[in-house]
Amino acid sequence: MTIHVRRLQGGAQAQFVEGLEWLFAPPGSRPVDWDRDRAVERTAQLLAHEDVVALFEARSDEDQLVGVASVYVDILSVRFGRRASIEDLAVHPEWRSRGVGSNLLAAARAWAHEQGADYVFLESGLARTEAHRFYRREGATHAAAAFRWSSER
Repeated sequence: MTIHVRRLQGGAQAQFVEGLEWLFAPPGSRPVDWDRDRAVERTAQLLAHEDVVALFEARSDEDQLVGVASVYVDILSVRFGRRASIEDLAVHPEWRSRGVGSNLLAAARAWAHEQGADYVFLESGLARTEAHRFYRREGATHAAAAFRWSSER
């Protein structure tokens, strides 16, 4: 079994978004304002910004979508240098623990390094303990607690 990881190409936005929806299964949850059509539109917009974002897809030998990831070069920190953030890393539930996540993570980190990132940041929900174990096995350190505010409109 070989996992093929490549940059997402135009026309595959809807499949990429379907992959993101794997994150909604427990222990995750669907964002309150989730709109699939808007997510597909945002994915198309991101594909036009190859210098600051990379979207990856992982496929099986049979060309089945088995994982997706997005990584952004987002800030230049005074203290830590150029940061890249992995915003999404989702693996099809039937393909977990088969190397998909490792391959996606490696591709995202390599791209971030090529873009000049000094470090890669990944935020993960508190309930995702299995994912946290995976990230630690991949060499990540638990470096921060994350806090979030919704914009008031």
